[in-house]
Amino acid sequence: MDQLITLRTLPVSALMQKEFHKIKGSCTVAEALQIMKKSAESGLLVEPRNEDDCYGIVTEKDILEKVIDPGEDVHRDPWNTPVFQIMSKPLISVNPGLRIKYALRLMKRTNIRRLTVMEGNKVVGVLNMADVLHAVEELPVHDDHVAL
Repeated sequence: MDQLITLRTLPVSALMQKEFHKIKGSCTVAEALQIMKKSAESGLLVEPRNEDDCYGIVTEKDILEKVIDPGEDVHRDPWNTPVFQIMSKPLISVNPGLRIKYALRLMKRTNIRRLTVMEGNKVVGVLNMADVLHAVEELPVHDDHVAL
């Protein structure tokens, strides 16, 4: 249990992904899917169009809900739909020093699975719920309990 408490108090920077892909909003959904497939990522950061703009994100969920099965009156296809039409924006971002437990609470309250980690105006990482779950899986076995 002590290891779990320690994990929860780690800074976001300890578990965030430092390698992540960015794409332009003008890329098609099909191009985004190819990048996701090659990189095994379920979401991609979308670059700002200019210095007054902010980052966005396109996720597998966005693609499924807004392109593959968007509803009766909406017709989109992945080859002709630009990412900027379906991405989520603006992103919720945090400081790299924020503790994991507070990052998880923020994700829960805002119903998101990823946080962008920023220092100033620069993206330095991405933390998603899976990163935290993988860290829990790696915890050593304690007493008679098996780590998740």
